[in-house]
Amino acid sequence: MEQKSPIYFRIGYDESIESKKGVLSSEVSLLNLIKIIKRYNLIRLEEFKIKTEISRAIKKLDLEMKKTKSSFPFFKVPKTKKRETYEKRTVGTKEKVDINLEAELREIQEKLNSLNR
Repeated sequence: MEQKSPIYFRIGYDESIESKKGVLSSEVSLLNLIKIIKRYNLIRLEEFKIKTEISRAIKKLDLEMKKTKSSFPFFKVPKTKKRETYEKRTVGTKEKVDINLEAELREIQEKLNSLNR
């Protein structure tokens, strides 16, 4: 097989400077990107540490609340009593509202009748 000889071509001075500037600006961009990624990773690590601390604190607080809650005395109130007091209150307010509504209706009818005369 015949060995091919490489082909060379000449780049002008201005073109070489432009290409070097392009390569250097690409390197600068990549280095800035690496710095940003490292900073991001540090922030993520810090965030993870804070989240674990918060999680531990919440678990500890939950345990303390359960301990405190277990030391309180609890009284059981029968459910029927609660319902009866609620029903009594609603009946009393309904009667008052009905009486007020009827009185207002009578007044309005009297005014209408006086206007019609």
